[in-house]
Amino acid sequence: MKRLFVLFCLLSSSPLAMALEYCNAKFAYCIDVPNQLEWLPEADNGDGRHFKLANSNADILIFGSYTPSVLFYTDSDYLKEKQHRYKTSTIVTYELLTVNTYTVSGYRDNGQVFYHVIKVEDGKEAVLHLNYSKNEKSRMTKIVKHMGRSFELY
Repeated sequence: MKRLFVLFCLLSSSPLAMALEYCNAKFAYCIDVPNQLEWLPEADNGDGRHFKLANSNADILIFGSYTPSVLFYTDSDYLKEKQHRYKTSTIVTYELLTVNTYTVSGYRDNGQVFYHVIKVEDGKEAVLHLNYSKNEKSRMTKIVKHMGRSFELY
């Protein structure tokens, strides 16, 4: 019984256990939101929402759109086009392109750090944007990892 109580205490104090899940029915995605983030109101059109980190200028946004189908792209071609745009307009330090996901991070010309995940399915996209200054990198690392790993289409 004592071991079970210790395990419960450890799990309940971990950042993962303290996260809340945000799901968007319009674009069929979910993500865990760490407890240190403030939830801002959902967009009027229901496509997503911003989150705010206290004492930070970090921009944390998740949203969906019908862009791939509006532009008549296949999902794969859309991700390849996004990959090309990032490589020509930013300094890419990490990227991973899979069948339905493009994950990219690096720096903008102004030195701002970005970590973006773009997921596509059936002509829809769901996008996670985390943008922050270099001096916030250590503070944002856990948030980036947590949100990036939990972001899923359903």
